[in-house]
Amino acid sequence: MRPTGKLGMAIMMIIVIVLSCGTANAQRWHRYHRPYRMVTVVARPAVTVHVSNRFTQKERFRMAMAYLKNHEYLTMKKYAKMTELSKMAAEAELDTFVADKDKHIAAVMRGKKKVYIVESRI
Repeated sequence: MRPTGKLGMAIMMIIVIVLSCGTANAQRWHRYHRPYRMVTVVARPAVTVHVSNRFTQKERFRMAMAYLKNHEYLTMKKYAKMTELSKMAAEAELDTFVADKDKHIAAVMRGKKKVYIVESRI
């Protein structure tokens, strides 16, 4: 189609401009679709220091049994505070006490918590 005259030429120019502007707008970033970047920096200590516990495992077991004589149950968090162990180490040690048949401690679930009691209270 060949535009003839000034009117036809003007109409063709308007159509070309409208189509090119629509394409240019589609290529822009839209307001809510910008990718926001977040950088997280994790700092770790250069040297890991091992702090030895001042209580032996036998002493910690006696502490747990003495606590259970006066209280209904022992939580991992309370045991960690008493013995100055980390929570993971305290839970692992209490689980070893449960696994040992000579030590009379049992693990019981109370809701979502795992608590430790003396076996005679089961």
